[in-house]
Formats: sequence, C-alpha cells, structure tokens
Amino acid sequence: MSRYDYRSKTNDDRRRQLGVRVLAGSAAVVVLLIVVLAVFLITRLAGGAARTPASQSTEPFQPIVTIFAPTPALPTEQSPAQAMPPASSEGAQMGDVPAAGADPRGRIAGIPDFVCPSPRPAPNTFGYGIQSNWPVGDIGYWNSLMAEQLRMNWTRAKVNWYEFEPQRDAPNLQQFQLLDAFVADANQKGLNIVLTITQPPEWTRRTPPRNPGQRPSPPEDYQEGVRFFSLIAARYKGCVQAVEVLNETNLDREWLIASGELRAADYVEFLRVVVPPLRQIDPGLVIIMAAPSPTGANIPGAVQDDFDYLQDFVKAGGLDLVDCIGVHLNGYNMPPDKRWDEGYDDPTARFRGPFPTGGNPHHSWSFISTIEGYRRITNKPMCVTEFGWASTENLTRKDGTPITSAAPGFDFALDNTEQEQAEWIARGFQILRNLGYVRFGIVFNLDFIQKIGQSPDEAGGDPALYSIIRQDGSPRPAFEMLRDMPR
Repeated sequence: MSRYDYRSKTNDDRRRQLGVRVLAGSAAVVVLLIVVLAVFLITRLAGGAARTPASQSTEPFQPIVTIFAPTPALPTEQSPAQAMPPASSEGAQMGDVPAAGADPRGRIAGIPDFVCPSPRPAPNTFGYGIQSNWPVGDIGYWNSLMAEQLRMNWTRAKVNWYEFEPQRDAPNLQQFQLLDAFVADANQKGLNIVLTITQPPEWTRRTPPRNPGQRPSPPEDYQEGVRFFSLIAARYKGCVQAVEVLNETNLDREWLIASGELRAADYVEFLRVVVPPLRQIDPGLVIIMAAPSPTGANIPGAVQDDFDYLQDFVKAGGLDLVDCIGVHLNGYNMPPDKRWDEGYDDPTARFRGPFPTGGNPHHSWSFISTIEGYRRITNKPMCVTEFGWASTENLTRKDGTPITSAAPGFDFALDNTEQEQAEWIARGFQILRNLGYVRFGIVFNLDFIQKIGQSPDEAGGDPALYSIIRQDGSPRPAFEMLRDMPR
C-alpha cells in the first residue's frame, strides 16, 4: 500500500485550505521569533557557556556485557568489565608501559591493553561450535546461550578488517573494544574462538571490486596484511585458538587481484608472507586455509570449482603453510549422509539441483562428499567453519507476516522442514566427529535472523534462513536438539 493518499479537491476546498494555511503560517512565524529571542536571552544570561552535544560526549565507550551464567575459567564474581576496563583518559596516557601479560605488539593507542583472562591452547578433541552475529546485541547473553544452554565449546567470529581500520592510521576504537569484550567473555565461559579475518578496507586496495558492496581480498601491499593479522594475533594471544586467513578465495567477490585471475597459487603467496609472523607471535595458533565455496563450477576469473582449487593449492605448496583446511558445508536440501553419486532422490523436492531426476548431481551438493573429497585431496585435518541447513518453515518477515518464499538463490530452503534442519545438523555433528580428522564443526548460525536488517525472503536475508531461533526469539527444533544432543 502506498504511504500517500491522493484525493481530488474542489476549488472551494482549496481556497478554504489556503486561508487556513496562511493564518497558520503567520502564527508559526510569530511563535518562532519568540522562541529564538528566549533562547538568545537565556544563553546571554548563562554567560554563553559552551555545551557539549551528546554526539560529542567525552564518556568512554563501554560494550554491553551481561553475565547470565557461571564463568568456568574464573571466579564468578569477576566479569569481563573487571578483566577489561573501558577506555579512559588515564588509560590513553599510560605511555609505553603494557598491562601485565599483554603482548606489546597488540597495543592500540587510546584503549587499554587486552589481557586474556584464561589463556589456553586449542583442544585436541573434536569441538562443537556455533556462530553468533557477535557485534550486535548483548555479548554476554548470546555467549551464555552458546556456552551454557547449547553446551558448545567453540565459536566463530568474522573480523571484517574494514570495520576495524576504515581509514589509514585511524582505527575504529569502539570496534576493537567490542571484540575485546566478546573475546574476554567467550573465553571466561569456556568457548574456544576461531577468527575469520577478511574484507580489507578500501585504502589498502587499488583494484576496484566488480560489484558494489563487495570488499575482496587481498590488500595490494601484503605487508599491510602482515601488520593487521599480527596485531590481532598478538592482542588476543591465548584467547583465540585459531585464525582462518580470509574467506572463500575461489570467488572473485572474495579474492580479486589486478590481473583478474583467480588462482590458488596467488593465495598461497599471500600465506607465505602473512603466516610466518603469526607463527612467531603465537606458535600454538591454528592456521586455517580459507574455506573454499563449494561451487561445482568453473567460470574463468569469477568462480573456481572447490576441488580444482584445492588441487591447485596443493601443487602451489600451500599445505606446508596451514594446519587445517577450512570447510563450508551448505547443506542445500540433502541429508548429510547422502553422497552425490549414490542415486539419492527426493521426489517431493521443488529445488532439483542435487537430484538425478531433473537436476545436476555434483559433489558440491553433498555434505559428506565434499568433506571426504577435501580430505582425499589434501590429507590434512579439516576445520568446518560453517555448516547448516536453511529452512523457511515458521519464519516471518520483520513485520511479523509469514514468508512464502526464500531469499533469491536459496529456493532449496523451501524444501526443508524445521525438523529436518534439526535432525540434519545433529547428524552432521555425528558424522564430523566420527570421521576422525575433523578438529571442529561450527553451525551457521544462532541468531542472524534477529540481527540483520533483511527479512528471510529478501535479497541479503539468506542468513536468517539458517538461524536456529525465530524472529521473535523462540527456539526452533534445531536449538532444542543441539541443547539436548549427546556429546
């Protein structure tokens, strides 16, 4: 419905309204003059004292962190706010004296040093994880849901570089403080953390993106990458157990260099520059190859099949630079235990891509075929930094109306019930654990449906389809199944 209501009016109506407008306008002018004069006199009587507008408040920024659950690593009376005080004028003037336990290579002028409350290495046992849209909302509440209710011991956070350093030599201090709060609180609640560092700021690049809104890697000067990755590794040493170096670099929206070529060998060269300093800063840090997107297609300069990309990665010597191969498993509308070439078919499915009848079967559709193929090509441990299944069932738009379609490109979500989403995620965890070469699996996602601006049926709203809560915050069956799932 239009916001505006257009109605035809007679000339008499218009003349009457014009007279009313003239009188109203005259009265408004008189009132405005009186208000201006009063403000002027009050200001003069007050001595013209300067006022600080709210937008220029000198109060330090402090992230919201509420403790809703016990903190296993530290005494319960110690909160993230105590372990990590907010920025202050005194803290900014501390000079070159680092906080006890802080790595000086992780210092950021203007905010206090970060000290990990309970440093620990990455565990050697299989890990269960889930991803929250960490910068949005009450950090402590969502971390408690992951750690205490869902009983997860891993989480993933995307670190979009451009949000932390939008301008050269001008870090976004509030964004760093948010990450400080998230990392400290997650650490105290027993969560191991993998950071995916990606999307460099515009000032680091000369090659423009091919489409608006995209922020492809890498920085033109790889030393800028060394500087930022090293800053993150040093600042959060002991609290961050793993770093995924960039994201889905077999897509041009994520990796674009001046030549326009999309080659794993170029990504390996970036790793050769960035990884050794990370090893020096934190020898125990798990370095993860950027998970390829399971594309199943080759379009020169735009998209490369993930199996082909991994084979090129191996040929270029990339295996010696990483500890783990990143994996993204999108689920589509297939159960996790069905291989792409076994003839599995779902006659009720509207989206036919994975199926032999009316589709185009390929390894990229299959959860189990994808990860088994990655292992066969690389013979390295696997780190599943994203997996999940999308479902439209019982989801609503932001205005509360039920959806009848999915975000563009995600029609397979129409085929999956909420119960299937739940059962397939739980079964996916079992498969990953039983494979024996997977370090952890991280579900995408907990809460994006409440924390992004788009509805599940709008462009850009696809993360909402994967969430295990609904728009109103009620749990979907996947939430309850993960909460109760045997470990």
